[in-house]
Amino acid sequence: MGYTEDYRQLRKLIEGATKDSQGTDSAEVAWTVVEGVSAVIDGATGGNIAGLASGSLKSLYDGISARKSPGMTPNPWFVFNGHADDDSPVSYTHKYLRHRAYKGLAGGLFGLIGTGSSQVTQVDVAGILMHSNAVATTSIHLIQLKAIGDHHKQSKTLSDWVNLMVKMKALKVGVRGSQLAGAAIPIGAVGIATGVAAAITKICVHLTHTKVCAITAADIHWRAYQEQAISGGLFGKRGKIGPASNMMYEMFCKRGATRIFGKYDVDRIIKEPTGWMCLHDKLMLI
Repeated sequence: MGYTEDYRQLRKLIEGATKDSQGTDSAEVAWTVVEGVSAVIDGATGGNIAGLASGSLKSLYDGISARKSPGMTPNPWFVFNGHADDDSPVSYTHKYLRHRAYKGLAGGLFGLIGTGSSQVTQVDVAGILMHSNAVATTSIHLIQLKAIGDHHKQSKTLSDWVNLMVKMKALKVGVRGSQLAGAAIPIGAVGIATGVAAAITKICVHLTHTKVCAITAADIHWRAYQEQAISGGLFGKRGKIGPASNMMYEMFCKRGATRIFGKYDVDRIIKEPTGWMCLHDKLMLI
């Protein structure tokens, strides 16, 4: 199956779940997409979240999780708002993910596979933050993101995103990767930087590092796309677009020796409905 056909099938599954007449809302659909993608990334097999006993949400979850890779899954917020039709470009995302897999560098899509749904431990977020120097080892990306957050102090959403990324960094440093993938993360311990937290309880989401990064990537990617659309097409004009766009420019900024391999086309990542998969990979690498 070609990647464009894969994309179309996944988009139709999301659309079907969104149009469900059983009272399903967009937040539940978004979390179901995250569940399916995360099941593939973390190597879970034969699992299913309790809130998806039947219906279109289960079909959506099964359709995504049955794949050998997350595939060209469109950002659910793009689908909800009519920006993921058959003519939407997905080629750059496909190229990016293939390159990352080939180089063995991917943090989210290929880096944590193998622990699966058998993992039943719970991450002590508070303990890690209090008793380790994890935050002190924060990457340069987080330092720059914090600077963006300080420049937009009036935005609680932006502050929440930055704070969550710092906590995710602390978890990666304080917990071995094989223990972190699939382990439960208390909702109150990390906070969710989106307006979809209520759906976590409703469909019984088992919150993990992979899922937190995924829902955050989807939200930032969608916000960046909105900023770009409102800007009147000023793609790539760093500092003149908006905080979510600038966060994405920062996440894909190459420094040091890697600069010789050229720049990422962040504008295309923002435009493509599948671009959140690239951002998810980057967030998992922080």
